[in-house]
Amino acid sequence: MTPPVFELQDVSKVYPMGDGEVRALDHVDLQIREGEFSAIIGPSGSGKSTLMHIMGFMDQPTSGKVLFDGEDMSRLPSNKRALVRNAKIGFVFQAFNLLPKLSVHENTALPLRYTKTPRKIIAERARAALEMVGLANRGDHSPGQLSGGQRQRVAIARALINEPRLILADEPTGNLDSENAALIMDLFDRLHADGRTLVLVTHDNEVAEHARRQIRVQDGHVH
Repeated sequence: MTPPVFELQDVSKVYPMGDGEVRALDHVDLQIREGEFSAIIGPSGSGKSTLMHIMGFMDQPTSGKVLFDGEDMSRLPSNKRALVRNAKIGFVFQAFNLLPKLSVHENTALPLRYTKTPRKIIAERARAALEMVGLANRGDHSPGQLSGGQRQRVAIARALINEPRLILADEPTGNLDSENAALIMDLFDRLHADGRTLVLVTHDNEVAEHARRQIRVQDGHVH
């Protein structure tokens, strides 16, 4: 069996609350292996968003280890975690998070903008990523000229441009109608078939059924 791309070992996340505390994650163990398509599901307040933030190195656990490609990320300073996040993780958000003043092509290329990658290579990879999501002819458009489903496909292209080890999608169909949601999930199915490692957070059981593995979060525990 291949070693995990991502692993949590006895991870807890505790937030102070008045005179007490809220235990958002409680001694969680979790492994994500290469090529897996997993869905994190659970009700509001269950801890799934906290889990997502820790997986994306946007938050630190109170205790326990966070391993990425075997490296203990919880021991790295924040600037080095940010470098790993930018290079090895692709993010897809519910609200798309596209910059309105940039073109579709420029939004797609954004993760490479502050790297040493030559401009010609950046342009080629942005075009290839947009072609992968079916938007090769929309590179010069602005996000405001696109539908919600098209904007989410741009967000997916942006997540793919670095050839990430892991793609994290947070409620990727939450702002879409059922038709566009189905198109986005078909795209995730194709990415999984290509061997990508995908983790999506959702409260929608129909969306979660696309994943080959369902990770249920309840009261800070993972099942």
